[in-house]
Amino acid sequence: MDLLEAAERLEFPTQAWKEFPQTDGIQLPDNPTDLLTYCGVAEADQQAMLAARPDPDEHPEWWAVLSAIAGSLDRDWERPLPPTGFKSWPVVPENSPAVGMFAWAWALLSVVPRLLDTHAQRGVPEKVTKATIVALGGILISHREVYGRPGVGLMPLWGPPLRFRCADYEIGRLNFTRTELGLGYGVSGRLLSIHIPPTGPLDAAAAAESIDAAAALFPQWYPDEPIYAFTCHSWLLDPQLADHLPAESNIVRFQQRFRLLPHLPPSTAFEGDHELMRLALQLDPPDGALSAADLAAIPEATSLQRAFVRHLSAGRHFHLRTGLLTDYGRDSHRHLE
Repeated sequence: MDLLEAAERLEFPTQAWKEFPQTDGIQLPDNPTDLLTYCGVAEADQQAMLAARPDPDEHPEWWAVLSAIAGSLDRDWERPLPPTGFKSWPVVPENSPAVGMFAWAWALLSVVPRLLDTHAQRGVPEKVTKATIVALGGILISHREVYGRPGVGLMPLWGPPLRFRCADYEIGRLNFTRTELGLGYGVSGRLLSIHIPPTGPLDAAAAAESIDAAAALFPQWYPDEPIYAFTCHSWLLDPQLADHLPAESNIVRFQQRFRLLPHLPPSTAFEGDHELMRLALQLDPPDGALSAADLAAIPEATSLQRAFVRHLSAGRHFHLRTGLLTDYGRDSHRHLE
């Protein structure tokens, strides 16, 4: 079936599919239960996903878009993040059935055998491989908590596609995306982009250990990609957080390691608010700006929750900021081997 026709039938905006390849199909794994267990997927989510296994005859439209999603992983296999960035996979329509809610999870699962081979060939320790792909289990849990439905389809998937195409690796507390630096003359160098999984407190010492380990390990795995610096683009680097959090807090200490780039105007005033709400507070943001009722519904049990509510209640917004880190060590990787 034609990809754009399938997307239109499923009520996707067809523009979202212009950059995806039209492919003939996807090879789903014969041993999904074993792979789901290896990817850290909880039993309840395993059962729900297995029950929503797509079939080309029963679900031709979903099979077409799923094949395109899987085809993009194949097309971009082991490619670093380009200077132009990467767009998250399309969010599925809210009225999608279970097969649609789990479709992107099946795309990720389908490439796990190839991922394991690639990691082994690169010399990536199994501990790092396991930590990298258990993200699938975490996404399924977060989707239930945030959206109240099993699956992954309502969540904008940005990091998981990068992980499962071998562009992103989790090392200790942080994960790192191989990234191309562009300065107007094509690729001018290599960076490692830092991301902070929402798996608990951001311990400053653990974060520093992860950065040092990445600095030592990536040149072994990708010797043709010399690292110029680390970069981070996150709400965590918004210096306004220091107005609300103690100077000795983990977030403020993490911020202090980076040299901030000048702040660029956001696409919307509430872009950073939504990102913080979704990633840090694990809440589904509204379509637009947060109202007083939205803020009143947010718990204030933690310092970050209180900071978020106070800041927005004062008519202010949080922002996504970008920082560079060039001062890092190289001797803290041995425990990960």
